[in-house]
Amino acid sequence: MDTVLIAVTALSLAMAAGMALVVAKLVREERARSEARVAALGAMSADPVIDSAVPQRSIVVPPAVSPLQRSEQAVRFDDDDLDIRQPEAAVSGVSSLFAETSRPSPWGRRFAVIGSLAVVVLVIGLVAVSGKARPPASAAAASSVAQQAPTLGTVPLELLSLQYARDEAAQRLVISGLVQNPRSGAALSRVVATAFLFGPDGTFLTSSRAPLDFTTLAPGVESPFVVSVPVTGQVARYRVGFRTEDGQVIAHVDKRGPEALAQK
Repeated sequence: MDTVLIAVTALSLAMAAGMALVVAKLVREERARSEARVAALGAMSADPVIDSAVPQRSIVVPPAVSPLQRSEQAVRFDDDDLDIRQPEAAVSGVSSLFAETSRPSPWGRRFAVIGSLAVVVLVIGLVAVSGKARPPASAAAASSVAQQAPTLGTVPLELLSLQYARDEAAQRLVISGLVQNPRSGAALSRVVATAFLFGPDGTFLTSSRAPLDFTTLAPGVESPFVVSVPVTGQVARYRVGFRTEDGQVIAHVDKRGPEALAQK
């Protein structure tokens, strides 16, 4: 599970770095376009405007003529005499001032950003689901106590009998049994019996411990034990182990008969 979390974290960091690069690129392109527009407008404003001077015409007062001669002169008027002002020369850059430039569609980058966000949300959802699937910390600690605690390197004890009784008035579960130190084992002293209780869904409820009736357990000697565990919830199963006073686990083997194992 730790490997999966590390991989998910690395993927999230990589995606965040990629998103930062995309945003930096978009900002840089937008800044370049803005600078290009400013430069284009500056170049347009610097272009000289060429105005053609209106040719001046001298006004000559014609001599007085009769109406008949005036009509004959009107018939002989040339078309060029009607031009009062010549057309001005075109101003450079004005024709393209309001021309619309073609730009690439921004939807490609937007879809990329949306896809990246969707992947991030999916990864967060997977992490949340995997976190819910993990067992509770109390149950994991209770189930791994025997594996993580140091084990005493002796011959395993032999569990000869084991039974339990419910005390509803005191809300306790009383677990009792009989344990024997094998003849080939070493002498033990101050051995403690430990009981763990679990609920119907496998969750760890509580635990308790009590010393064996015999303080010293010589080779071949049997000793009864009684462990009283206070409990308020529903108990589905229990586990019994043996330890020394300093917490070292003493291995044991179940030597009960088939009938006792069938009733468990």
